[in-house]
Amino acid sequence: MSVLEAVVSGMVQGFTEFLPVSSSGHLVFVHSIFGIGKPEVFFDLCLHFATMGSVLIFFRREILGLFNPAGKTWRVCLAIGTVPAVLAGLFLEKHTSDIFGSPRVVSYMLLLTAAALIPAQIALSAKNRKVSELGTSKAFLIGLAQAAAIVPGLSRSGLTISTGLSLGMKAEESFKFSFLLSIPIIAGAMLYKLLSVTMSGNEGGEVNIVVFALGMAVAFFAGLAGLFFLKRAVIFKKIWVFSVYCFIAGFAGLLIWR
Repeated sequence: MSVLEAVVSGMVQGFTEFLPVSSSGHLVFVHSIFGIGKPEVFFDLCLHFATMGSVLIFFRREILGLFNPAGKTWRVCLAIGTVPAVLAGLFLEKHTSDIFGSPRVVSYMLLLTAAALIPAQIALSAKNRKVSELGTSKAFLIGLAQAAAIVPGLSRSGLTISTGLSLGMKAEESFKFSFLLSIPIIAGAMLYKLLSVTMSGNEGGEVNIVVFALGMAVAFFAGLAGLFFLKRAVIFKKIWVFSVYCFIAGFAGLLIWR
């Protein structure tokens, strides 16, 4: 793997992993446009490790708060919300990658993501919006939204935040729950890829420590930037920016990959 491939993959994976624009969809686009092959299994694992680090650092106070007595409700809700994505990953992941992995199909999914973000903007902009607390039923519905994002082009953060806001959750609470919910999924993906590497008995190619470390560093800092940028957008009610972007990216993809 070249330095350019490592940097591009790290940048795209890190920055779009947390923005509501679908990191998997953008990786399909970037790899197709630049002729970059699918990342080696071990390098892909390294990128997931780096993005996991971004979440842990960004939400360190919230994570510690989960271990307080007051965090019991959130622990239960996070467990319930994680179940749908785990089931989807176990039974559907391979099929969705095969069926929905083409750039043209990803373009259609980006248009769906753009449409899914509209209710979020409407909810944020409502003047007399009724705000409700997080509960197990809301957690399960948000978990279903996360499970749907197994399809490349559908944004995990976009669907979960939009679902939370549409259910009446506070903006910052919806943002917080969405990304705390991502931690078990990222950890699960890391474990799955680690087992794949171990069982295959090789890393899929020669490991260049410097190149891999560079890709991880780029993914880590890009992930922090993406989280900061999205939090500001949610607080200042600018979710529509991502909806417009996904519409443009989706239509552009349809024009490029006819």
